[in-house]
Amino acid sequence: MKRFFFSSFLLIFLSFFSMAQNRFDLVPLPVELIPEKGVFCFLKDSRILVSSGAEETAIYFLEKIKNSIKHPFHIHIVNNPLQHKLVGDIIFTFNSDLPKEGYTLLIDTCNVTISANDASGLFYGVQTLLQLLPPTIYSSNVTGWEKYTLPSLFIKDYPRFGHRGLMLDVSRQFYDVATVKKYFDWMSMHKLNVFHWHLTDDNGWRVEIKKYPKLTQLGAWRGPSEVLPPSYGSGNKRYGGYYTQKEIKEVVAYAKKLHINIIPEIDMPGHAKAVTASYPEILCESEDLSLSVNGENLNLWCVGREANFSMLNNIIAEIAQLFPWYYIHIGGDEVNPGPWKSCPHCQALLKKEGMTNVMDLQGYFVRRMEKIVEKHGKKMIGWDEIIDRGDINPQTTVHAWRNVERGLNSIRKGYPTIMQPAPYTYLDMKQSSIERGHSWAAIISLERIYSFDPIGSAQLSSAETKLLLGVQSGLWGELLDRPFRFAEYQLFPRLCALAEIGWTPQELRKWEDFNIRIHRTHFDRMYEMGIAFRVSPPLVSYTNGMLIVTPPFSWSVVRYSSNEMDPEPHSSIYHYPIFTNEPWKYRFATFYRDIYMSPVISGALRVYKTPITSIERSFPLNPNFKDEFVTDYKQETYIRSGRQLVKGDYIIYHFSEPLNSDKITFHSGIPGIPIYYVEDGDVSYSLDGKNFIYAGNLVYGSLSFSPPKGIVAVKITLGLYNYALQNAFMDLLIQ
Repeated sequence: MKRFFFSSFLLIFLSFFSMAQNRFDLVPLPVELIPEKGVFCFLKDSRILVSSGAEETAIYFLEKIKNSIKHPFHIHIVNNPLQHKLVGDIIFTFNSDLPKEGYTLLIDTCNVTISANDASGLFYGVQTLLQLLPPTIYSSNVTGWEKYTLPSLFIKDYPRFGHRGLMLDVSRQFYDVATVKKYFDWMSMHKLNVFHWHLTDDNGWRVEIKKYPKLTQLGAWRGPSEVLPPSYGSGNKRYGGYYTQKEIKEVVAYAKKLHINIIPEIDMPGHAKAVTASYPEILCESEDLSLSVNGENLNLWCVGREANFSMLNNIIAEIAQLFPWYYIHIGGDEVNPGPWKSCPHCQALLKKEGMTNVMDLQGYFVRRMEKIVEKHGKKMIGWDEIIDRGDINPQTTVHAWRNVERGLNSIRKGYPTIMQPAPYTYLDMKQSSIERGHSWAAIISLERIYSFDPIGSAQLSSAETKLLLGVQSGLWGELLDRPFRFAEYQLFPRLCALAEIGWTPQELRKWEDFNIRIHRTHFDRMYEMGIAFRVSPPLVSYTNGMLIVTPPFSWSVVRYSSNEMDPEPHSSIYHYPIFTNEPWKYRFATFYRDIYMSPVISGALRVYKTPITSIERSFPLNPNFKDEFVTDYKQETYIRSGRQLVKGDYIIYHFSEPLNSDKITFHSGIPGIPIYYVEDGDVSYSLDGKNFIYAGNLVYGSLSFSPPKGIVAVKITLGLYNYALQNAFMDLLIQ
């Protein structure tokens, strides 16, 4: 009987605790929250009392509330704020008994008290405090109806992991200083504390190095007349930019105020075309033009040229002076060793060092860079390939990106490890099958990233657990050129899930609870923060002649159209099932405040015509592809060219019989992933198989047109401005 009562009490307590935790929709969820009765009201003579060292956090807090709470707060620095408090005071003080970055927040009817181990803990206590106020606290969009009171409660909170990060690729797409600072604001509001700055790659060098000015004079720019060709949507114009050393110092100082540390990444020995194009003398003596996994060639540092390590030492010396934190990231991933195989310098080094495999040169390079980084007082960090070819120093940190097991293996080998596994944390991945983004790692929905537990079912010893430094998400820039503010769309709310993974104890995390907190309240906060976040789409089914739509939440607004066009803010609101025998004409989307729209969901898939078709082309195919891949009418198949295409190259789709069609759509690129598409070209059609009539120019590699009756061929002709080393083509979509 006693066991029964104890079990019942425990269930009631856990249920109450769960309700208390969720009541305020805090993100990330705190470790412990106990609600109390009553509220705290700001008074006209409320003061802010702070211990020495807490002034900066108090100033930050005042900046956040000054547009909303119109009280003349004054900051008072006192030795023991708790002994000087009066009713209405807000108190910031220190408590060495709390964990690093941890805090307690006590709100009663008289005072608000934040206690923390350090300044970071106070800062995160303020972030929780702000979330307890109306969402308009984050903006100047005050309605006048807000109640600026705080619920009485006690919170004890601290992070699960010390490293909670975001990686941003600024090589493929360049973001100015103001944008980077804005991302810092949003990171800090979610208790993220590390910004991994991917500053260099094949498509742009983004940091000023005074000893090597051509890195930014040449390597920071893409375009028809630049050393780097256009790529990733940069178009037929000069595109790029870089951060001066003065700007870097400004950004570092701004991050410090938000308790964010910065890891600079200079990617090497591969992913280096921006360097090799600026200083070709660093290349191997090789005629190898094979492509890396990213479709680039001539993008590899020669390991056999000793002068290259002097240049790298000079670059690292300047980087070390710009970034005060102890990490420098050297990349080390996705090396295409082709040039090393035929380079006399590399082959001589291979023989000298007694190495037998050309990839051992990567291990040699990593160890040399490790010594250079440490020489300048920093710790080296690199992607998980850095441990594939020989031992590295035990203090070097491994950044696990390929999968979770790679990270666990790194930990078991004794290396400090940060988890950023692509199948869960790469935010350039699609969020659903119909959206823009990559999908090679996975389709990463909000639920999928939230399901990620860095430890999972792994059995780690206490010593091994300490080597798991934390978690991070990565946002690579290949497909972020469009639409407008797409980077924010890809980041949020998925970055909120990453924040909770990094902060909240695993046993407290529940998907259903998180999903409600995000949609019910945190959407409003993000809106007031100025974030262009993703809205969840509805579910649509078609049965028995009815279109039935299920909104993501009962309070969601779903609008629809019936003309095969995307719904708009003035479109009809869905209330009841729709009876129709043409479901493919309907489009549905969830709207947030009629400002942000979810992905558009079609009522049904359209059935396309599949006439017998053959292919004529002016270029060879990549040997892994066949012409039948674009005549089988399977939307997942495609072909790639076997060389770089030039002006006048063409592909013709010949129909076995004259065709009647309402509309024909041509897409270039890889299905569902807009890369390797034809940037400059036109589409024409023929009624006799010889003479072709212009239908239109390609826009982002695609065109839809309405042909006359009886066409027998469709031709795509390439223009002048195509710079990809290969192009891809798909089946025609024929209505």
